[in-house]
Amino acid sequence: MINVHELKDRELDLSDAISRHSADKTVAYKTVFGEPIYLGYYLPKDFDRENRYPLFVFVHGGGWASHMIFPDQPHWQGDYLGYLARYYADRGFVSVSIDYRLSRDNGQAPHYEILDCYEDCCDAMDYVMEHAEEYAINTEEIYLLGESAGGHLAGALATFHYDRTYPFKKAFLVNPITHFEDQWQGRVPCDSVHPRLKDLSFEERAKFLAPLEQICGKTCEAVLIHGEEDNVVNPEHSRRFHDRMAELGRPCEVHMIEKTSHAFLLAEYSKNRAACKIGIEVINQALEG
Repeated sequence: MINVHELKDRELDLSDAISRHSADKTVAYKTVFGEPIYLGYYLPKDFDRENRYPLFVFVHGGGWASHMIFPDQPHWQGDYLGYLARYYADRGFVSVSIDYRLSRDNGQAPHYEILDCYEDCCDAMDYVMEHAEEYAINTEEIYLLGESAGGHLAGALATFHYDRTYPFKKAFLVNPITHFEDQWQGRVPCDSVHPRLKDLSFEERAKFLAPLEQICGKTCEAVLIHGEEDNVVNPEHSRRFHDRMAELGRPCEVHMIEKTSHAFLLAEYSKNRAACKIGIEVINQALEG
């Protein structure tokens, strides 16, 4: 395990990215019961459709049940990870931030279960892949990042292979929920109308929904970043995911940031800007490696 405190702090200035946290273009990639669900594109400076750009996909957290619309936005336009999408667009990526239907009744409401959130993310990815030419995306160089519940959804995109798969080069999972064996068990539907879950027992549903349980030989390289003092998602979620990846011979790193709790990567939410910058530094080094 790499000691993140040995990494050089490059004194990252995030103020410009924060000031431009809204997507350059938002698209309603689907509707759910008449409600539009958006994804947002962040384009590199001097964007040129004759070039080909790597793609960086971001999935926000919020317990699967909330998202952020800032006062300067007419509707959802990137969420708390919007600033990070902008930061990487300025570094030469086409960045895409994905929204999804928000679960209801702790994921117990029909059609608003966690698996429905995941399948929205799949539909968003399908839209992005189908429009890759329009946005000059290099589909052989795709990176993925999710935070908290978004870390679960990103982990699901990287590990679930029952329906659709995507050619991610690396998945960055930040304080992710990777299983449902602790307090997060309450988000597993007790009864489900979803065709993938309705005939399974509760225990089988919990395993089906857990990225930890779905890791296989096709799982892409992963980098996990977690606060050692996270009191929302226990750090063992990341450690166990790393250990399972290692058991199956899949490349994986895990980085623990000391004196750091949950949501540290959200620069417009967390007060721990130092931990936020360390997290970005870990991502940068993994991208350069």
